[in-house]
Amino acid sequence: MPIAELFLGAFLQVLFDRLASRELLNFARREGIDTQLKKWENMLASINRVLDDAEDRQLIGNDEVNLWLKDLRNLAYDIEDLLDEFAMKSAEKKSKEEPSTSKVSSLLPSCCFSLSSRALMFDQKMRFEINKMDGRLEDIIARKNRMSLGENKRKQSTYRQLYKLIPATSLPDRFFISRKDEKREILKFLTRKEDERTCMDLEVIAIVGMGGVGKTALAQQVYNDANLTFDEKAWACVSDDFDVLSITKNILKPTNSHLSCEGETLNWLQEELKKSLSGKKFLVVLDDVWSENYENWTILLKPFQWVAKGSKIIITTRHHSVASMACAQLMTLKVLSIDDCMELFASHALGVRNFDHHPDLEVLGRKIVEKCKGLPLAVKALAGLLRTEVHPHEWEAILNSNIWDLPKDKINIHPALMLSYFHLPSHLRRCFAYCAIFPRDYEIQRDKLIHWWIAEGLVEGKEAKNQWNVGLNYFNELVNRSLFQKSSSNGSQFLMHDLVNDLAKLVVGASHYSSGEFEFVDDHNDASLVRHASFLRSKFIVPERLKIYHRMQGLRSFISLEKQFHTSHVSQKVLCDLLLRLKYLRVLSLSGYYISEVPDCMGNLRHLRHLDLSHTYIKKLPMSIVALHNLEALMLQGCHMLIELPEGMEKLINLRFLDITNTSNLRAMPLNIGNLLGLEILSKFVVGTENGSRLNELKNLKNLQEELHISNLHKVQEAREAKDATLLTKEGICRLAMRWSEDFENSQNEKLEGEVLNFLRPHQNLENLTISYYGGLEFPSWLGSPLYDNIVCLCLHGCQRVKVLPSLGLLSSLKELYIQGLKAICRVGLEFYGAENPFPSLITLEFRDMPLWEDWSHCIGTEEIGVGFPRLKHLVIWRCPLLMGRLPSQMSSLIKLKINSCSRMDASSSIISLPSLNKLNFQGCNEGVLKSLVNLTSLTNLVIEDVAELTCLNHGFTSSLIKLEKLVMRSCKNLMYLWQDKEVIRNLASLKSLVVNSCSEFISFIAGEGDIELPSNLENLNLQNCINLEKLPSKMHTLSSLRDLTVNGCPKLVYFLEIGVSASITSLKINDCKNLLSLPRGLIVHRDEHDNTSNNNNLNDVTSCLQELEISKCDSLPASLFSEGRFLPGTLKKLEIMSCMGVESLAEKLVDNLSIQEIKISNCENSRSLPQSLHTLSHLTTLRLWDCPALELECFPPLPLGISEFFLAGCPKIKSLPNQLHRLTYLRGLTIRECESITCFPDGGLPPQLQRLALIGCENMKQPVREWLAPLTSLQDLTIDGSVEGVGEEEDLVLPLPSSLLKLYIYSMKKVERLFSNSLPPSLQQLCIYNCPKLRELPQDGLPPSLERLYINVCGKLEERCKKGTGCYWPLIRQIPCGGVKCEAYHFPSFIICSPLLPSFCCCGHLNHRRLPLSAASLLHSVVIVLTSNQDYILEFPLVKFVGTAQQPMERSMLSL
Repeated sequence: MPIAELFLGAFLQVLFDRLASRELLNFARREGIDTQLKKWENMLASINRVLDDAEDRQLIGNDEVNLWLKDLRNLAYDIEDLLDEFAMKSAEKKSKEEPSTSKVSSLLPSCCFSLSSRALMFDQKMRFEINKMDGRLEDIIARKNRMSLGENKRKQSTYRQLYKLIPATSLPDRFFISRKDEKREILKFLTRKEDERTCMDLEVIAIVGMGGVGKTALAQQVYNDANLTFDEKAWACVSDDFDVLSITKNILKPTNSHLSCEGETLNWLQEELKKSLSGKKFLVVLDDVWSENYENWTILLKPFQWVAKGSKIIITTRHHSVASMACAQLMTLKVLSIDDCMELFASHALGVRNFDHHPDLEVLGRKIVEKCKGLPLAVKALAGLLRTEVHPHEWEAILNSNIWDLPKDKINIHPALMLSYFHLPSHLRRCFAYCAIFPRDYEIQRDKLIHWWIAEGLVEGKEAKNQWNVGLNYFNELVNRSLFQKSSSNGSQFLMHDLVNDLAKLVVGASHYSSGEFEFVDDHNDASLVRHASFLRSKFIVPERLKIYHRMQGLRSFISLEKQFHTSHVSQKVLCDLLLRLKYLRVLSLSGYYISEVPDCMGNLRHLRHLDLSHTYIKKLPMSIVALHNLEALMLQGCHMLIELPEGMEKLINLRFLDITNTSNLRAMPLNIGNLLGLEILSKFVVGTENGSRLNELKNLKNLQEELHISNLHKVQEAREAKDATLLTKEGICRLAMRWSEDFENSQNEKLEGEVLNFLRPHQNLENLTISYYGGLEFPSWLGSPLYDNIVCLCLHGCQRVKVLPSLGLLSSLKELYIQGLKAICRVGLEFYGAENPFPSLITLEFRDMPLWEDWSHCIGTEEIGVGFPRLKHLVIWRCPLLMGRLPSQMSSLIKLKINSCSRMDASSSIISLPSLNKLNFQGCNEGVLKSLVNLTSLTNLVIEDVAELTCLNHGFTSSLIKLEKLVMRSCKNLMYLWQDKEVIRNLASLKSLVVNSCSEFISFIAGEGDIELPSNLENLNLQNCINLEKLPSKMHTLSSLRDLTVNGCPKLVYFLEIGVSASITSLKINDCKNLLSLPRGLIVHRDEHDNTSNNNNLNDVTSCLQELEISKCDSLPASLFSEGRFLPGTLKKLEIMSCMGVESLAEKLVDNLSIQEIKISNCENSRSLPQSLHTLSHLTTLRLWDCPALELECFPPLPLGISEFFLAGCPKIKSLPNQLHRLTYLRGLTIRECESITCFPDGGLPPQLQRLALIGCENMKQPVREWLAPLTSLQDLTIDGSVEGVGEEEDLVLPLPSSLLKLYIYSMKKVERLFSNSLPPSLQQLCIYNCPKLRELPQDGLPPSLERLYINVCGKLEERCKKGTGCYWPLIRQIPCGGVKCEAYHFPSFIICSPLLPSFCCCGHLNHRRLPLSAASLLHSVVIVLTSNQDYILEFPLVKFVGTAQQPMERSMLSL
């Protein structure tokens, strides 16, 4: 039953406030409608007086009242919209009546001044709407009177009866699952020894969580625990009425069972309780507390002043604020795990704790439990409905039902959760109900939601500053009441439990729509009632997806949401068609769309308060935007292409929030932005030189809050501009960034910039400050002043002329300090510290890119008193090549240290103890500094790079590395050994990962002769580019923990040791070991091992755990890898052989019972054969062969029945495909590319279940296309070129395309002029046409409405006809979300992204191409880039990245492997 009208009272109060506003009353008098509005106010007041009775009747199922409330809600929305029209009309008339020189006239958009005839037309329309609204109101009144609704009934009387819960007792549940950790923690709290505190300090613990999460059940378990030793215990169920008298009785009765409490006063009860508890150790549980009344709480606690030490109180509550009121230790209870829920479900449904006796019900049970999302109450309720029911159809019925539709007399989920809603004050009800627009499991961004609340008028307060703070308080209150929960994956986002989400939807009924979740998608009437809607965007948005929103013509909120980050494509036509129908929008969020141009029709949304175009690709906004004089928030965050804001933005007189964060190309601010006096958020100000764009525009913006980034400060012409900006008076700014030009050679005036920064002194409330590229010689005196005791983060970046640092040590709250690019600093000492105990709060300190810094003094004055950093945890010193001396000696809290390119630093004579250090990154520095670091007993991660003189890690350094888990040695050119002796290894018992990379002299792990051991718990060993390494450790085979072994670029490695490597290895990767003659023993099962097994038919397998084997560029390996007594281990799942020129075959025959799932063989030029027993590999799902030109097969070996992906490319001597291909019923993907000798498909054709097919460059394929394509009724993805027989040889391209097709890529059909005289499949989503130069016509029947992507490239004639705006096909393709010619988007054509087509790719002059998809790049042999201007580019391949410009050669850099 919908209860959608429970917040109508709050809604009507909004209307009363609007009707009573002075502006509206003045307008009504001028228009002669004041009598009418007064009548409305009286009618609404009479309605408001009966709302409580109406809502009570609705709760007991009165359908007539329910319909009346539904109509009333819709009428209230329409009245508010009409009042909005009145307000806009009033503003227009007021501006006309005032002189033209008035400020109001100058600020209103010109479109608001209409001709008299237009005004008259508006008046007529307005009066028509008034009369229509009057009639609807009178109908509502008449129906009210017929139903005899009573006035001023006691609010919430019915819900108290309907949703009253049975008070919980202290007795525990029979079935209690999990919560062991929580119970242990509470018991620890209850039993811990007391200190010398007085009895007044009674300790309280609060169990907090949403309704039904198990708070009471946990308290019952604790209360009845046998280990508790209290003199007295009492349990009191408090519920929503915090009655001190009743609670005191419930506590007193267990302490004196013979005492009669009936009729006694509170004074008598408390005196008796005092006597009973005096000197006793006491435990009381107050269950289900709602009240936050501190006075009542203190009265209740009065008798507890005389209890013994160790007495405790346990509270269970849904409100964090109750816990705060009671000064309680907090325990927040989370939902149960799925396994715990399954045990609880089985206990209540089957009477046992598992499904062992009912395995047929376990899958259904798990699905039912998943619906409950970890809420024990829901699990128990649904299990109770199935108690003793063991028929699957009963379980399926519960699974397929909505929890809120289940019988309320049998389950108590409804009252438990509904109480949370009924206890909300009216203003929070509307805010909570608004959240019905969110789909289940959606992670809510707090700040966005508050902005939407404000725009919808759900937040009280006239000024933006007050509204934002009030909205924040609203949100925090909903969190405190456990209706929102912080996301575990993102601490800045929040979730609603599914059942709470369902509750919100139940409350609002049809007025709120969550994309794809409601039942009325095809119901025109219900759709027309929707006022707030979300849209869960996909990557491509076709018109059909927005069809339902066209019917929501009274819609106020259209909010696009995303569940995973990606850019959404929508055409401008589709977007404009939608906006033209939604004229009452107040909130419009199109964040994350690939929109490059905003439609002009946006300016028609006269009611719009909030417009979010963040993370779009717009370059500018249309001029029509400035007509939105109701606009309060314009969000443009992350619009990196945005160049300018429209002229006339000063006309947006109600604008309060302008977020232009991360708009790197924004060149200037609009003129006269200082006239927007109500601006609270202006995240960025770009200084200009014209009047109206200078820095002094900030002067009148007195309400600025949060963040302000001022850039282009080098354009300030006079210091007075900075003084007039009056930053010192803007107390709301807590984050400030100031940036000058990076060009220090030409544009900067040292004296002027010094004066400017001095005048830009911020208010003392500042918390975060960044100064970048300041060109003055010194910092002003205010920077470093102890008055700025709120600053927690400070960044000084690129201030190249400053020679002395300010006294930053005086900033008592400073936690993070970043100093980078201060190239004139030579000394850091007393002037930096400023006091004997500097930086009391500093946690992070970074010095970067300071080429002249030589001296870092750690003393105060002349005394040798080391400066301590008592709380410092992170220290970075990066590229300071002249820095001498040592690190600070007193850094006992340091957990992360990075030192890079400080070659003159030498601390060999000093000792620096770092007992808390967790991570050390040491690069390009003197070995002496490394030796000075001692007591590294907490170090877990160590990276040493480019330490030239290091030949071995000495014993003194390694002796304390008892917790080291990861060690990386990189580019140490003289490193020969890792450790001096075997004794070191015993200290490295925690080491799990070891990497030695590009150490050219490295020859062994331990100095000296003898067996070489490795740390016993090593899991990962990675050896790369160690060109002198000839052998691996002799005892590697003893490492039972080793899982991953990578050997790359070790040309002198010829053999693995005879005894082999550990059989525990699961992944082995060997690359570029050109002289390696064989694979390691222990991973490959040899004949002699096989013969020694008891069962010669079973090779599954001696000891090997290997699952993944990759071998590449090992040209000396034997011609047959796995023959002559060598077998693959049965555990292997993935085998990849690449670019091994000596390999001719894997084996003549593969053994049975292999678990291998994936085989890839590529670029093996001498590979000549495949095993004939491929069909015996029953687990094989993927076979990929490409670029094996010598692979000659008359008959391709049969494939196993379970194979799902078969890829064959660049194998010109393969003459046939496997026989019986049509019987491979699991085959879903088939690619055949550049296999010139294949002439036809085998008898029987292709399997009809095939979903993806690519056929390219098979010039001798003569089999007619109709024979093999028509039967593929499940095909979804087809790539085909003109080399196939019967394809592209005629002017008309005709293909028998299956109706299931989703993606079609057509390539190199040189003769085709017309595309598909027959229709394209109705489900087609992507169409790419490439290199069809004569093609000029699209299908006669048009393109399917489902089409999401259209790319046309190297098709000159068709490109011209599809040209935007002028082409004859443009009207046909303009609604496609992602469509164009010549790849005008930054993506390459879809067929390259999705299909393995080309051995090389050439891009000429397409300057927007930025990134080649890895799926395509992995298949290319060569890439040619020709740029036509000085344009930068980035191309990424699986292992290589190229970066450069048109005038500079590519720079090749290896990515991490």
